[in-house]
Amino acid sequence: MKRLSLKFMISTLMAMMLMIPDMAIAGDIVIIGNQSVAESKLSKQDVKNIYLGRKTFWSGKKKIVFVTLGNADLSVKFLAEYINMIPSRYADYWLNKVYTGQGSPPRSFASDKEMIDFVARTEGAIGYVSSGKGLDNVKIFAVE
Repeated sequence: MKRLSLKFMISTLMAMMLMIPDMAIAGDIVIIGNQSVAESKLSKQDVKNIYLGRKTFWSGKKKIVFVTLGNADLSVKFLAEYINMIPSRYADYWLNKVYTGQGSPPRSFASDKEMIDFVARTEGAIGYVSSGKGLDNVKIFAVE
């Protein structure tokens, strides 16, 4: 009986260990872009400059079209990790830019799929999603 119990515990532990990498990936933010974008790597500062409207063109002179995700949890995580802002501060930032004629706020999508579809068909587009599923038609940026 002890042998069976020990075997069960070891196999259960091994199965749990195999799931750990998937759990880590599930919460990650993946920065995606249209296939037309020449860049394959971005720095965190590049991402911040894009989402603050400071960087408006890719190196190939294509206009950057940046979009956000309406998913509150992921947006909070993205804004904290890449922009160093909370959502209300980011919204205020864009209200000020619009009011002063310095830019237009990013378009927002309700789901990863909507964002992926938009980025895939829009030249120069960049966005972020919660996982690496369904990303065959977009570029995945390495962020340093």
